[in-house]
Amino acid sequence: MMNLAQRVKQKRVEMSLSQAKLARMVGMKQQSLQAIEAGETKRPRLLIELATALGCEPTWLLHGDS
Repeated sequence: MMNLAQRVKQKRVEMSLSQAKLARMVGMKQQSLQAIEAGETKRPRLLIELATALGCEPTWLLHGDS
């Protein structure tokens, strides 16, 4: 089962987005997104914005629920 870091990275890669581009879309620093994808950040402050940019539900990002 995938975790938050893996789900974010998978969606980003599927959408052909760089970390920097997705970070700009969400309104966060690229380093913050890098920390999420590295598994260092478990509950991002901009979760809803991240989910919106990735075209998915926040609960799916956090828990894998559909």
